[in-house]
Amino acid sequence: MAIELKNTVPWKKAIDSISSFISEGNIHFSDSGIFFKAIDPSQVVFVEFDLPKTVFDKYSIEPTLVGVDLVELGKIMGRAMPEDKLSMDLTESELLLSFDGETTRNFSLPLIDINEEEINIPETKFDAKVEINSRILKEAIKDAALFGSSAVFKIKNSCFSIESQGSSGAVKASLKQAKVTSIKNLEKPEKSEIISKYSLNFLQNIIKEADSDKKLFLEMKTDSPMKISYSIGPSSMQFRLAHMIL
Repeated sequence: MAIELKNTVPWKKAIDSISSFISEGNIHFSDSGIFFKAIDPSQVVFVEFDLPKTVFDKYSIEPTLVGVDLVELGKIMGRAMPEDKLSMDLTESELLLSFDGETTRNFSLPLIDINEEEINIPETKFDAKVEINSRILKEAIKDAALFGSSAVFKIKNSCFSIESQGSSGAVKASLKQAKVTSIKNLEKPEKSEIISKYSLNFLQNIIKEADSDKKLFLEMKTDSPMKISYSIGPSSMQFRLAHMIL
């Protein structure tokens, strides 16, 4: 196995995002790139990550499955300097990582055995897709978190809003720049209402690594899990977040 990557940011951010929910998991090294999918222990968040082979400066590997402690891997990746080139290799018992910049630093991470059960996520026919600037959504979620641990996401008359309330107050944010599209399964889309409730803590962790200057996408249906998608450079991040009872 020989993998080299000059731009470590997408890999580092993806590991940081995933390890917020999943402490250990199997990383798939395939002929087409690096792939990861898993569900968190509470079964609230399902995550998929894909980093294509074309991103790497060198990618020579037999397809394999590697079980690692993602939290520890995140700590190692946190030590990467902006100018560092990352190299990765495998032994029978360790994942080897090397940063080559002003200094050369070598790290080793023990491999662990992780039983990977087949994950079957039911296909959802979402009723709406929202395109929104990541920064705007992050700020709206911060506002909502002032008053509660959850928020109601609502689409009405093609307008997108987030509402939260608690004993100390309430807030409703109408996100004017959000573009609501792909309302397909409803008889009268322009008069429809879609409403679901989600955990703010999980949402904040899901989108924390999304580039604030870029768009992300939310796919929704009333009282159903929400799909959140965004890119970190050339890598693709997708999450399914379970809904809460209204």
